[in-house]
Amino acid sequence: MRRSAFRVALIAIAASACAGTPDKSPAAPLTKVRMAFSKHLSWGPLMIAQAEGFFRDEGLEVEFVTQLRPEESLVALVTGDIDVRPAPISAGFLSAIARQAPIRIVAGMANLGGSCTYHGILLRPGYDSVGGKPHIRRMRTGTDGANRYITSRLLEKENVSIKDIESVRLPEAVFATALENGSLDAVVVTEPGLSRLKTRGATLWLSGQDVVPGFQWAVVEFGDRLLNRDRATGMRFIRAYLRGIAQYRQGKTDRNVAIIADGTQETPEHIRDVCWPDFNPEGRINWESIAVYQAWLKSESLMLKTVSREQAFDSAFVTAAVRDSSAGVP
Repeated sequence: MRRSAFRVALIAIAASACAGTPDKSPAAPLTKVRMAFSKHLSWGPLMIAQAEGFFRDEGLEVEFVTQLRPEESLVALVTGDIDVRPAPISAGFLSAIARQAPIRIVAGMANLGGSCTYHGILLRPGYDSVGGKPHIRRMRTGTDGANRYITSRLLEKENVSIKDIESVRLPEAVFATALENGSLDAVVVTEPGLSRLKTRGATLWLSGQDVVPGFQWAVVEFGDRLLNRDRATGMRFIRAYLRGIAQYRQGKTDRNVAIIADGTQETPEHIRDVCWPDFNPEGRINWESIAVYQAWLKSESLMLKTVSREQAFDSAFVTAAVRDSSAGVP
Protein backbone atom coordinates (compact mmCIF):
# COMPACT_ATOMS: atom_id res chain seq x y z
CA MET A 1 0.00 0.00 0.00
CA ARG A 2 2.81 2.30 0.97
CA ARG A 3 4.64 1.64 -2.29
CA SER A 4 1.42 2.20 -4.28
CA ALA A 5 0.74 5.50 -2.56
CA PHE A 6 4.31 6.57 -3.24
CA ARG A 7 3.88 5.87 -6.94
CA VAL A 8 0.67 7.91 -7.04
CA ALA A 9 2.44 10.80 -5.36
CA LEU A 10 5.28 10.68 -7.90
CA ILE A 11 2.82 10.68 -10.79
CA ALA A 12 0.98 13.67 -9.28
CA ILE A 13 4.23 15.60 -8.82
CA ALA A 14 5.32 14.84 -12.38
CA ALA A 15 1.95 15.92 -13.78
CA SER A 16 2.12 19.13 -11.77
CA ALA A 17 5.63 19.85 -13.03
CA CYS A 18 4.58 19.27 -16.64
CA ALA A 19 1.55 21.53 -16.25
CA GLY A 20 3.74 24.33 -14.96
CA THR A 21 6.28 24.07 -17.79
CA PRO A 22 5.79 26.86 -20.35
CA ASP A 23 5.04 25.77 -23.91
CA LYS A 24 8.19 26.50 -25.90
CA SER A 25 6.85 25.20 -29.21
CA PRO A 26 7.35 27.73 -32.01
CA ALA A 27 4.35 29.82 -33.06
CA ALA A 28 2.87 29.12 -36.47
CA PRO A 29 4.43 31.36 -39.14
CA LEU A 30 2.35 34.28 -40.33
CA THR A 31 0.95 34.22 -43.86
CA LYS A 32 2.24 37.19 -45.84
CA VAL A 33 -0.16 39.38 -47.81
CA ARG A 34 0.99 42.29 -49.98
CA MET A 35 -1.38 45.27 -50.16
CA ALA A 36 -1.15 48.53 -52.08
CA PHE A 37 -1.23 51.40 -49.59
CA SER A 38 -1.85 55.12 -49.81
CA LYS A 39 -1.44 57.61 -46.97
CA HIS A 40 -5.03 58.66 -47.39
CA LEU A 41 -7.95 58.99 -45.00
CA SER A 42 -9.95 56.38 -46.96
CA TRP A 43 -7.46 53.74 -45.77
CA GLY A 44 -8.36 54.53 -42.12
CA PRO A 45 -9.90 51.13 -41.19
CA LEU A 46 -6.93 49.33 -42.79
CA MET A 47 -4.52 51.49 -40.79
CA ILE A 48 -6.45 50.58 -37.64
CA ALA A 49 -6.47 46.86 -38.47
CA GLN A 50 -2.69 46.98 -38.90
CA ALA A 51 -1.93 49.11 -35.83
CA GLU A 52 -4.23 47.18 -33.50
CA GLY A 53 -2.91 43.77 -34.58
CA PHE A 54 -6.19 42.59 -36.12
CA PHE A 55 -4.34 41.15 -39.12
CA ARG A 56 -1.88 39.35 -36.84
CA ASP A 57 -4.78 37.95 -34.85
CA GLU A 58 -5.82 36.26 -38.10
CA GLY A 59 -2.33 34.89 -38.66
CA LEU A 60 -1.46 37.46 -41.33
CA GLU A 61 1.54 39.65 -41.92
CA VAL A 62 0.28 42.44 -44.16
CA GLU A 63 2.93 44.38 -46.05
CA PHE A 64 1.87 47.88 -47.04
CA VAL A 65 3.28 48.51 -50.53
CA THR A 66 3.64 52.25 -51.12
CA GLN A 67 4.69 54.49 -54.01
CA LEU A 68 2.55 52.81 -56.64
CA ARG A 69 0.54 55.01 -58.97
CA PRO A 70 -3.07 53.83 -59.54
CA GLU A 71 -2.31 52.32 -62.93
CA GLU A 72 0.79 50.58 -61.54
CA SER A 73 -1.11 49.06 -58.64
CA LEU A 74 -3.78 47.75 -61.03
CA VAL A 75 -1.14 46.02 -63.15
CA ALA A 76 0.46 44.63 -59.98
CA LEU A 77 -2.91 43.20 -58.87
CA VAL A 78 -3.48 41.51 -62.23
CA THR A 79 0.04 40.05 -62.36
CA GLY A 80 -0.02 38.93 -58.72
CA ASP A 81 2.74 41.24 -57.51
CA ILE A 82 0.26 42.45 -54.89
CA ASP A 83 -2.68 40.55 -53.40
CA VAL A 84 -4.95 43.39 -52.27
CA ARG A 85 -5.70 46.75 -53.87
CA PRO A 86 -7.83 49.23 -51.91
CA ALA A 87 -8.62 52.07 -54.32
CA PRO A 88 -11.18 54.45 -55.78
CA ILE A 89 -13.20 52.45 -58.29
CA SER A 90 -11.91 53.14 -61.79
CA ALA A 91 -12.74 52.52 -65.43
CA GLY A 92 -9.46 50.65 -65.80
CA PHE A 93 -10.33 48.18 -63.05
CA LEU A 94 -13.83 47.49 -64.36
CA SER A 95 -12.55 47.18 -67.93
CA ALA A 96 -9.94 44.64 -66.78
CA ILE A 97 -12.75 42.52 -65.31
CA ALA A 98 -14.64 42.78 -68.61
CA ARG A 99 -11.48 41.36 -70.26
CA GLN A 100 -11.58 38.37 -67.87
CA ALA A 101 -8.78 39.51 -65.55
CA PRO A 102 -8.78 37.41 -62.32
CA ILE A 103 -9.58 40.36 -60.05
CA ARG A 104 -12.75 41.27 -58.16
CA ILE A 105 -14.27 43.69 -55.66
CA VAL A 106 -14.52 41.91 -52.30
CA ALA A 107 -15.59 44.72 -49.94
CA GLY A 108 -16.55 48.35 -49.84
CA MET A 109 -14.40 51.21 -48.64
CA ALA A 110 -15.35 54.88 -48.38
CA ASN A 111 -18.67 56.11 -49.75
CA LEU A 112 -20.17 59.59 -50.00
CA GLY A 113 -22.58 59.19 -47.14
CA GLY A 114 -23.00 61.29 -44.04
CA SER A 115 -23.66 64.99 -43.70
CA CYS A 116 -20.18 66.50 -43.90
CA THR A 117 -18.24 67.24 -47.09
CA TYR A 118 -15.55 64.66 -47.83
CA HIS A 119 -15.32 65.37 -51.58
CA GLY A 120 -15.95 68.75 -53.18
CA ILE A 121 -14.96 71.55 -55.52
CA LEU A 122 -13.11 74.50 -54.01
CA LEU A 123 -12.74 77.94 -55.61
CA ARG A 124 -9.60 80.05 -55.47
CA PRO A 125 -9.45 82.74 -52.77
CA GLY A 126 -11.56 85.77 -53.65
CA TYR A 127 -13.44 83.95 -56.39
CA ASP A 128 -16.83 84.17 -54.75
CA SER A 129 -19.76 82.27 -56.25
CA VAL A 130 -22.43 84.22 -54.36
CA GLY A 131 -24.83 86.02 -56.71
CA GLY A 132 -24.07 83.83 -59.72
CA LYS A 133 -22.08 80.86 -60.83
CA PRO A 134 -18.35 81.45 -61.23
CA HIS A 135 -16.75 81.24 -64.64
CA ILE A 136 -14.36 78.30 -64.29
CA ARG A 137 -11.67 78.15 -66.96
CA ARG A 138 -9.00 75.88 -65.50
CA MET A 139 -9.64 73.28 -62.83
CA ARG A 140 -7.65 70.46 -61.32
CA THR A 141 -9.51 67.17 -61.62
CA GLY A 142 -8.85 63.59 -62.58
CA THR A 143 -9.08 62.56 -66.23
CA ASP A 144 -10.51 59.11 -65.52
CA GLY A 145 -12.55 57.30 -62.94
CA ALA A 146 -14.63 58.17 -59.95
CA ASN A 147 -13.15 61.60 -59.37
CA ARG A 148 -14.07 62.82 -62.85
CA TYR A 149 -17.52 61.25 -62.59
CA ILE A 150 -18.34 63.08 -59.36
CA THR A 151 -16.97 66.31 -60.81
CA SER A 152 -19.09 65.95 -63.94
CA ARG A 153 -22.23 65.39 -61.88
CA LEU A 154 -21.43 68.37 -59.66
CA LEU A 155 -20.96 70.67 -62.65
CA GLU A 156 -24.15 69.41 -64.31
CA LYS A 157 -26.00 70.69 -61.26
CA GLU A 158 -24.78 74.17 -62.24
CA ASN A 159 -25.52 73.59 -65.96
CA VAL A 160 -21.81 73.50 -66.72
CA SER A 161 -20.18 70.85 -68.90
CA ILE A 162 -16.88 69.43 -67.73
CA LYS A 163 -15.82 69.40 -71.40
CA ASP A 164 -15.92 73.21 -71.44
CA ILE A 165 -13.29 73.42 -68.69
CA GLU A 166 -9.58 72.82 -69.10
CA SER A 167 -8.70 69.95 -66.78
CA VAL A 168 -5.26 70.14 -65.24
CA ARG A 169 -3.45 67.35 -63.39
CA LEU A 170 -1.30 68.60 -60.53
CA PRO A 171 0.01 67.00 -57.33
CA GLU A 172 -1.92 67.97 -54.22
CA ALA A 173 1.17 69.58 -52.70
CA VAL A 174 0.87 72.55 -55.12
CA PHE A 175 -2.92 73.03 -55.01
CA ALA A 176 -2.77 75.95 -52.59
CA THR A 177 -0.11 77.80 -54.58
CA ALA A 178 -1.93 77.25 -57.89
CA LEU A 179 -5.15 78.63 -56.43
CA GLU A 180 -3.47 81.59 -54.76
CA ASN A 181 -1.57 82.70 -57.88
CA GLY A 182 -4.65 82.28 -60.10
CA SER A 183 -3.23 79.57 -62.36
CA LEU A 184 -6.23 77.48 -61.27
CA ASP A 185 -9.77 78.67 -60.69
CA ALA A 186 -10.87 75.57 -58.81
CA VAL A 187 -9.74 72.17 -57.58
CA VAL A 188 -11.55 68.92 -56.94
CA VAL A 189 -10.25 67.47 -53.71
CA THR A 190 -11.05 65.09 -50.86
CA GLU A 191 -10.23 65.29 -47.19
CA PRO A 192 -7.93 66.02 -45.47
CA GLY A 193 -6.69 68.30 -48.26
CA LEU A 194 -10.09 69.94 -48.57
CA SER A 195 -10.02 71.35 -45.05
CA ARG A 196 -6.38 72.43 -45.41
CA LEU A 197 -7.17 74.48 -48.52
CA LYS A 198 -10.12 76.14 -46.77
CA THR A 199 -7.71 77.42 -44.12
CA ARG A 200 -5.72 79.01 -46.97
CA GLY A 201 -8.75 80.97 -48.18
CA ALA A 202 -10.29 78.60 -50.73
CA THR A 203 -14.10 78.51 -50.76
CA LEU A 204 -16.23 75.37 -50.90
CA TRP A 205 -18.47 75.63 -53.95
CA LEU A 206 -20.05 72.18 -54.44
CA SER A 207 -20.20 69.07 -52.23
CA GLY A 208 -20.11 65.54 -53.61
CA GLN A 209 -22.56 63.98 -51.17
CA ASP A 210 -25.21 66.51 -52.23
CA VAL A 211 -25.21 65.26 -55.83
CA VAL A 212 -24.23 61.58 -55.61
CA PRO A 213 -25.22 60.60 -52.05
CA GLY A 214 -23.99 57.15 -51.06
CA PHE A 215 -21.76 56.78 -54.13
CA GLN A 216 -19.32 53.90 -53.66
CA TRP A 217 -16.20 55.98 -53.92
CA ALA A 218 -13.68 53.23 -53.17
CA VAL A 219 -13.51 49.43 -52.84
CA VAL A 220 -11.20 46.63 -51.70
CA GLU A 221 -10.03 44.47 -54.61
CA PHE A 222 -8.43 40.99 -54.55
CA GLY A 223 -6.18 39.37 -57.12
CA ASP A 224 -6.08 35.74 -58.22
CA ARG A 225 -4.26 34.35 -55.18
CA LEU A 226 -6.82 35.37 -52.56
CA LEU A 227 -9.77 34.99 -54.91
CA ASN A 228 -8.99 31.47 -56.10
CA ARG A 229 -5.84 29.78 -54.84
CA ASP A 230 -5.95 30.80 -51.18
CA ARG A 231 -9.47 31.94 -50.35
CA ALA A 232 -9.02 31.05 -46.67
CA THR A 233 -6.37 33.77 -46.36
CA GLY A 234 -8.70 36.18 -48.15
CA MET A 235 -11.44 35.37 -45.62
CA ARG A 236 -9.07 36.08 -42.74
CA PHE A 237 -8.03 39.39 -44.32
CA ILE A 238 -11.64 40.55 -44.59
CA ARG A 239 -12.44 39.48 -41.01
CA ALA A 240 -9.59 41.68 -39.77
CA TYR A 241 -10.65 44.51 -42.08
CA LEU A 242 -14.21 44.48 -40.73
CA ARG A 243 -12.80 44.72 -37.19
CA GLY A 244 -10.93 47.80 -38.41
CA ILE A 245 -14.16 49.28 -39.78
CA ALA A 246 -15.95 48.58 -36.48
CA GLN A 247 -13.31 50.50 -34.53
CA TYR A 248 -13.19 53.28 -37.15
CA ARG A 249 -16.94 53.74 -36.81
CA GLN A 250 -16.52 54.45 -33.10
CA GLY A 251 -15.53 57.88 -34.35
CA LYS A 252 -12.78 60.30 -33.50
CA THR A 253 -11.53 58.61 -30.35
CA ASP A 254 -8.03 59.49 -29.18
CA ARG A 255 -6.77 56.09 -30.34
CA ASN A 256 -8.36 56.28 -33.81
CA VAL A 257 -7.14 59.83 -34.32
CA ALA A 258 -3.60 58.85 -33.31
CA ILE A 259 -3.51 55.86 -35.67
CA ILE A 260 -4.91 57.72 -38.67
CA ALA A 261 -2.74 60.78 -38.03
CA ASP A 262 0.31 58.51 -38.04
CA GLY A 263 -0.86 56.66 -41.16
CA THR A 264 -1.62 59.83 -43.13
CA GLN A 265 1.30 61.81 -41.66
CA GLU A 266 -1.08 64.57 -40.67
CA THR A 267 -1.31 66.22 -37.27
CA PRO A 268 -3.82 64.72 -34.81
CA GLU A 269 -5.48 68.15 -34.57
CA HIS A 270 -6.08 68.28 -38.33
CA ILE A 271 -7.34 64.69 -38.52
CA ARG A 272 -9.77 65.38 -35.69
CA ASP A 273 -11.17 68.44 -37.49
CA VAL A 274 -11.71 67.00 -40.99
CA CYS A 275 -14.69 65.10 -42.40
CA TRP A 276 -14.22 61.33 -42.16
CA PRO A 277 -15.74 59.30 -45.01
CA ASP A 278 -18.53 56.84 -44.35
CA PHE A 279 -18.06 53.03 -44.36
CA ASN A 280 -20.72 50.34 -44.43
CA PRO A 281 -20.30 48.43 -41.12
CA GLU A 282 -20.47 45.06 -42.90
CA GLY A 283 -18.16 45.99 -45.75
CA ARG A 284 -20.97 45.78 -48.29
CA ILE A 285 -21.02 47.86 -51.46
CA ASN A 286 -23.59 50.16 -53.04
CA TRP A 287 -23.74 48.39 -56.41
CA GLU A 288 -26.56 50.58 -57.72
CA SER A 289 -24.26 53.61 -57.54
CA ILE A 290 -21.52 51.70 -59.38
CA ALA A 291 -23.98 50.66 -62.11
CA VAL A 292 -24.91 54.32 -62.71
CA TYR A 293 -21.22 55.21 -62.71
CA GLN A 294 -20.49 52.54 -65.33
CA ALA A 295 -23.25 53.88 -67.57
CA TRP A 296 -21.59 57.31 -67.38
CA LEU A 297 -18.17 55.81 -68.16
CA LYS A 298 -19.57 54.12 -71.25
CA SER A 299 -21.33 57.29 -72.39
CA GLU A 300 -18.01 59.14 -72.09
CA SER A 301 -16.19 56.39 -74.06
CA LEU A 302 -14.08 55.59 -71.00
CA MET A 303 -15.40 52.00 -71.03
CA LEU A 304 -16.35 49.83 -73.98
CA LYS A 305 -18.35 47.26 -72.03
CA THR A 306 -19.98 47.34 -68.61
CA VAL A 307 -19.91 44.42 -66.15
CA SER A 308 -22.60 42.98 -63.92
CA ARG A 309 -22.57 42.79 -60.14
CA GLU A 310 -21.93 39.05 -60.35
CA GLN A 311 -18.93 39.61 -62.63
CA ALA A 312 -17.40 42.39 -60.53
CA PHE A 313 -18.19 41.57 -56.90
CA ASP A 314 -17.40 38.40 -54.96
CA SER A 315 -19.69 38.87 -51.97
CA ALA A 316 -18.70 35.59 -50.28
CA PHE A 317 -15.89 37.21 -48.31
CA VAL A 318 -17.96 39.84 -46.50
CA THR A 319 -20.87 37.40 -46.10
CA ALA A 320 -18.61 34.86 -44.38
CA ALA A 321 -16.91 37.52 -42.24
CA VAL A 322 -20.24 38.91 -41.01
CA ARG A 323 -21.49 35.39 -40.29
CA ASP A 324 -18.34 34.54 -38.34
CA SER A 325 -18.60 37.75 -36.36
CA SER A 326 -22.24 37.06 -35.48
CA ALA A 327 -21.35 33.52 -34.41
CA GLY A 328 -18.46 34.76 -32.27
CA VAL A 329 -15.81 32.96 -34.32
CA PRO A 330 -12.41 34.17 -33.08
